Amino acid sequence: MKSKELKTYNLPEDSVLVAQIDAKPSSLFGVMVTLGFFLLLPSIPKIYGIVLILFSLCLLIYTPRVVLMEFYNDYLVVYNRADKTKCVLIYYEDVLSWYYSRGTSRDYLYIELEEGKQERIEAFSKPVFESNMNRFLKGKNRKNIQ
Repeated sequence: MKSKELKTYNLPEDSVLVAQIDAKPSSLFGVMVTLGFFLLLPSIPKIYGIVLILFSLCLLIYTPRVVLMEFYNDYLVVYNRADKTKCVLIYYEDVLSWYYSRGTSRDYLYIELEEGKQERIEAFSKPVFESNMNRFLKGKNRKNIQ
């Protein structure tokens, strides 16, 4: 099994990033800016549009971008949110199965590896995580029994 936990500065540099999951909803902020421009139409008070545009631009610019997972051709990288210097490098060939579990307060993505190891990633959107996992680990999805 080649998968392992390592420091972020030890990640391979020769691979090309294919996909990424981050916790910042940039597309939502973009939609809010677009909606703000539509609110600038003559029949609606312009203050609503100006406030929405300024608010969403501030959120887009000043909120931090937190990368949770990165997908490469041969492996994926899971970043540890508590310690920003550590990450887990998981090769696709080492993954036995994965499943998404919804809870009352938190969602988790579980990745089961060879030799009985399991990685648990705190998640926020089932469609986002499942679409990326199905893209790179097709056929390894295990239905959650909960």
